[in-house]
Amino acid sequence: MKTKSILIAALLVIGASVSTLANKPGDEYGLAAFAVKESATYKIIYEGENTEKVKLSVYNNRSERIFSHSLVTNGFIQPLSFEGLEAGEYTVEVVAGKSRETIKINHTPRLIPSSFVHITKLNDEGKYLVSIAKPKSEDENITLNIFQDNRLIYNESNKLADDFAKVYSVKPSGNNVTIAVTDKNGKVTTASF
Repeated sequence: MKTKSILIAALLVIGASVSTLANKPGDEYGLAAFAVKESATYKIIYEGENTEKVKLSVYNNRSERIFSHSLVTNGFIQPLSFEGLEAGEYTVEVVAGKSRETIKINHTPRLIPSSFVHITKLNDEGKYLVSIAKPKSEDENITLNIFQDNRLIYNESNKLADDFAKVYSVKPSGNNVTIAVTDKNGKVTTASF
């Protein structure tokens, strides 16, 4: 009977140890990441079972550590800014005692327009106004494409030192006209008429 009790106690201890090492969905402890709306910030949430030294690390897709922070806690909510980081998959790792948990973040930077683009159709048949206001003093590279019935009919690239405005004429031989302006950050502004 005593041997059975020791065996059961040993199994309970092993089971408890395994459950702290492997976090399953529905467990009350673990690691999660949430994107903060309209930003390049992610909230990393960790809750452990015991207060102990916890190390938070972030690795890029080349397994290079780009961030590391240690603290003594049983849990935290840590905002991490990915501003300026390239697009890709990042690994967030939390090591607490003998447990190690990881979660993947697929980061896609938000494209911030380097200029303000306005496209409008004028009252004259086949006339379209494209205006670009530059908020910065540096030069702006833009690419302008005009499509008619989903077919490219005009392409232009410009290096702008100042604000820009130009009227474009499109022969009314088709139904649908789309104008697309791409700035140097890759932000595309389109208008269809």
